[in-house]
Amino acid sequence: MPWAPAARRRGLSREHIFLLAILGATSFFDGYDGSIKALALTQIRETFHLSKAVASAMFAIIYLGALPAMVITRWADRIGRRRMLLWSVFGYMGFSGLTALSPNVETFTVFQFLQQLFLVAEGAIVWTMAAEELPADSRGFGFGVLGMNTALGTGFAAILYGGFLEPNGVSWRWLFVISIPPLLLVAFLRRRLPESRRFVAAKEQGTLAERWQAILGPRVRRWLVLIVVTTFLTQLVQQASTFTIDFLATDRGLSATAANFMLVFAGLPGIPIMVMAGALSDRYGRRLVGCGFALASVLGAIGFFWLPGGIPVLLPCMSLTIVGQLGAWPVLLTYTSELFPTGLRSSASSWANVAGVLGRSGSLALAAPLLAVTSQSVTATVLGIGPIIAIILFAVAFPDTHGRELEEVSGEALAVAATPVGV
Repeated sequence: MPWAPAARRRGLSREHIFLLAILGATSFFDGYDGSIKALALTQIRETFHLSKAVASAMFAIIYLGALPAMVITRWADRIGRRRMLLWSVFGYMGFSGLTALSPNVETFTVFQFLQQLFLVAEGAIVWTMAAEELPADSRGFGFGVLGMNTALGTGFAAILYGGFLEPNGVSWRWLFVISIPPLLLVAFLRRRLPESRRFVAAKEQGTLAERWQAILGPRVRRWLVLIVVTTFLTQLVQQASTFTIDFLATDRGLSATAANFMLVFAGLPGIPIMVMAGALSDRYGRRLVGCGFALASVLGAIGFFWLPGGIPVLLPCMSLTIVGQLGAWPVLLTYTSELFPTGLRSSASSWANVAGVLGRSGSLALAAPLLAVTSQSVTATVLGIGPIIAIILFAVAFPDTHGRELEEVSGEALAVAATPVGV
């Protein structure tokens, strides 16, 4: 764990580092499983004889799997983070493996829909647990570590497919088969993963939300609306992200291997920057750091889709886009966990997930008719208006939460145990 020395210098205890390592491992497989269908999109389209418009509509349906994930994350606010995290990891890895057996596009869509359900729930619970367990002055750093592991999972998938499987004519299905062995992680998590101290304290003190409607109460309604709106707007870039490899292959003439390795090299600088951005946000604030990286990503995307030229032009623009996204994502995502009390924290994440899936599905659904009449570059530009509006909202409507305990930010009165439960 190369980030462990930096964690110790920040004063994180052995228990904190252990927890981040476990949550980071789940985030790695989250990044892997969440990216492989986009990485192999061109080959998947060929297997099932899909046009770009039909593939976009298919992905819109798949991402709707995040809607029933609300049930799992709501239960995480009722019976505990740890138990629902175990079921979520088991579910998304299992359905990812079953996807390899898909005989047709309908079965592929069903299995990926169900995988999305558990994948989204797992991500929400992981980030909730990290927020609840890490010290106030290190939450951004911890979120950066989780984001870095997610990016590493995506990079591993790109290297595996672009560097080994596709050049040797191996089917995209093996990407999903490789998802099965990490199910052993569930057995390890079951024995060693502690429950969130804040959840245990809220349960003992009777402050858990009894009804799901509590998230709509006046105390948190403003934050809920802002989180939902900004999440929806930022996810309108999903179509451009999903079709990036396909764009390089079909519009710019690159091979699948070259396109995948471009993705890896473009994203390499962003991996350490994610941790750095999280640490900077602990010092200078979420808004300044998060919005700065998000703006850089927008500028990079404009260059990627519109500037003429080959790899010498595409690679730096792609790198700026990815680095900006990787730097902004863990920083701005902290608001979902920081602005809500313990009894509503996972539920808030589920609402953000619903907004995210509506944004992702909306992006792909809107892109389908646009792609039928115009180019990928125009489609990406139109949908890119959403993230620009979101950046403005983050800058003017959100507070700075760095260095403040969750109870101070959310106005919650909660006595929390000194060490993680079960450690």
